[in-house]
Amino acid sequence: MADGSHAFDIAAEVPQGLSYCSDEFAGLTRRRAGKGWSYRDAKGKTVTDAKTLARIRALAIPPAWTDVWICPKANGHIQATGRDVKGRKQYRYHNDWSTARSENKFDKLPAFSRNLPKLREKVEHDLALRGICRDKVLATAVRLLEITLIRVGNSIYAKQNRSYGLTTLHKRHIDVDGAALTFEFRGKSGKDHSVSVKDRRLAKVVRQLEGLPGQQLFKYRAADGALCPVDSDDVNAYPHRLPRVLCPPQGLRPVRKR
Repeated sequence: MADGSHAFDIAAEVPQGLSYCSDEFAGLTRRRAGKGWSYRDAKGKTVTDAKTLARIRALAIPPAWTDVWICPKANGHIQATGRDVKGRKQYRYHNDWSTARSENKFDKLPAFSRNLPKLREKVEHDLALRGICRDKVLATAVRLLEITLIRVGNSIYAKQNRSYGLTTLHKRHIDVDGAALTFEFRGKSGKDHSVSVKDRRLAKVVRQLEGLPGQQLFKYRAADGALCPVDSDDVNAYPHRLPRVLCPPQGLRPVRKR
């Protein structure tokens, strides 16, 4: 069975042969039993069916997980959920669901690739805007994502794990020297990153961002003069303002790597 660190939004129908399931539905629960585990159904009865127990063992649910929910259906698209030691919700997906999601994701890449020139035209246009407006800052972020392949970032991971992506970087993570930008930060899984870029126009924008109040680097000035932080949702929505761009900026990472 496949695992994941967060729930995917269901963007397509559950593949034929699978059933949509959620841990909001009644399911199986796990309890300690000596050195192992016992499992109870929604009525509190101990699960003894050999096939069901074999399926549960195949999920390899970590012992440290708490609040474990197990799908009562062998064909459920989500097979199990739980909380890890840091309290983060974790998932086990049916193999067929994971395969379908992967195929769906990469099926979109050719269409996204065809629209890259239009996206880059918008980025070029918005980089030329005056001031530190929203579109200019988002264009800067999207351009840096493409050049550096840095992850877009997640505010929860930044707060809980002190691991960073582009939108959650602080000013201390960036050094600007003329046209050169150097990003040094701890990313996902605790990996240290040092990424350098030489681009005079991007460096000029970043230098302006450094001059704004607050420790977060990426923010913009709204029409009323208020400063607004940029988050991953802002960046992911940017291409969708361009007709027929089908994929968010993280799609730039697999396209660029090809």
